[in-house]
Amino acid sequence: MKSKERIYVYVIALFLVSINLRIGITSVSPVLETIRNQLGLSNVTVSFLTAIPVLCMGLFALFTGKLEGLWGAEKVISFCLVVIGIATCMRVAAHSISVLLSSAFLLGVGIAIAGPLLSGFIKKKFPNRIGFMIGIYSVGMGTGASLSAGLTVPLQHVLHDSWNVALASWSVLAVIALIVWSPIARKSQQAFGSRKNKLPLKNKKAWLFTLFFGLQAGIFYSVTTWLAPAAHDLGMSNQEAGTLITVFTFVQMAFSFLIPTLSDYYKNQTFWLVSSTLFASAGLVFILYPLTSLWFSSILLGIGLGGLFPLALMLPLNETNSPQEASSWTAMMQSGGYIVGGCAPVLSGFVRDIFHTNTPLFLILLVLTVCLLVLTVFMHKRSEGKELLHDEKVY
Repeated sequence: MKSKERIYVYVIALFLVSINLRIGITSVSPVLETIRNQLGLSNVTVSFLTAIPVLCMGLFALFTGKLEGLWGAEKVISFCLVVIGIATCMRVAAHSISVLLSSAFLLGVGIAIAGPLLSGFIKKKFPNRIGFMIGIYSVGMGTGASLSAGLTVPLQHVLHDSWNVALASWSVLAVIALIVWSPIARKSQQAFGSRKNKLPLKNKKAWLFTLFFGLQAGIFYSVTTWLAPAAHDLGMSNQEAGTLITVFTFVQMAFSFLIPTLSDYYKNQTFWLVSSTLFASAGLVFILYPLTSLWFSSILLGIGLGGLFPLALMLPLNETNSPQEASSWTAMMQSGGYIVGGCAPVLSGFVRDIFHTNTPLFLILLVLTVCLLVLTVFMHKRSEGKELLHDEKVY
């Protein structure tokens, strides 16, 4: 019975922590125009509020291994929650761009370090249910993103039209997550002296994983950025285009849990990667050649991209032997991946400006899905017989 109770505690804790890994970024978007007008900012300046965290997610992930070696994963995750909570709460006094940019920077640092460590935590505690736990992790991030995007403006109205307080109020979720996570951190046992947390810079497969993660992230961020404008260009109203994005997001969230969970039962990594990529490819093809409605295309994209993100997160967990190694591989993968992913929407915007049409943009994204298929061929399945180098597994 105790074992089952521990499982539930770990699942809830992981979900609550992962909720906080996107809220600080996505909560800004609904009030971005209000912030720009009230503080007298340019579009370029205000865009850094979302660009800085993504850039930090790429750069500071590289420090994950050293911090884990010094204090242990669970304790560092607690520290990251404190940083995220403080950064979010800072926005209550954000009457200047310097405070907002500082909060964005701190958010990026906290998210960058916590992400890879959560992957290592899953590897350590749930080596036989990696897909299910990655699904919980992905849904947690999606839930946080959806809640903050949908409720920040209503919160602003309730809080006497104060966007500052509305943004800062999301720090409550970091406090809740910290309360639930702290007992896990206190009970964690770390063998500091035996750790080797160097990045796998000389490992070819680690570079393949990094490229794969970067390409799928680039496709996802480009689709979420330009699907609604493309729908508008194809004759949809603003309301219909917004509903289209809602459908895409809902499907993406559902399959970000369903596909990795199913992969626990049908353990064929290549099958799931190829299937998800083909769904995404089909969605892009039907946008380029509208044989069906755009609604169907968004559903296909939601299925494909919903599967690709958690499957990409699972790559280093299935390949490595220990939680520490999994964290190091994930740190390297996310570092390069998020830098590529953060640049992709900007580059796709340039393509759209140059050609004044959506066709070249979605054609490039389709080519990138073909590149994902090629990469999948080179990424061999984890060899049988590898043993996990720890004794703390729960399930």
